[in-house]
Amino acid sequence: MKKTLIIILFLFLAININAQKSDLIVGKWVFTKALNKDIDKAGLAYMKAEIIGKWKLNFDSDGKFDTSMMGEKTTGTWKYNSNSNSITLNGIEGGPLEFKILESTENKLALKLGLGEFLLTKTEE
Repeated sequence: MKKTLIIILFLFLAININAQKSDLIVGKWVFTKALNKDIDKAGLAYMKAEIIGKWKLNFDSDGKFDTSMMGEKTTGTWKYNSNSNSITLNGIEGGPLEFKILESTENKLALKLGLGEFLLTKTEE
């Protein structure tokens, strides 16, 4: 009986922690900074011109998302994976994208996609 109670308590805590992490992701985000230290000047100039302040992601609580960048809008579904601490976006051309979460707070979300590391901030737009 004691073991069963401990297992149930552990499962409840694991589910609750996973839900809290997903709740932090829900909202409207904008890419505000490149975190990579080794970006060359041309790459940084491109990011400032096309990505920083312009690439927006909106994560809905129902598992849907929309994004816009360079005049292109895309919609699909998203899922938080607690095992890999990542967000998977489905519905984007080229297959699912997996963002590794580097940091997650109420107003900041640091993500890694391939070699790129980005800071997103929550916005009201």
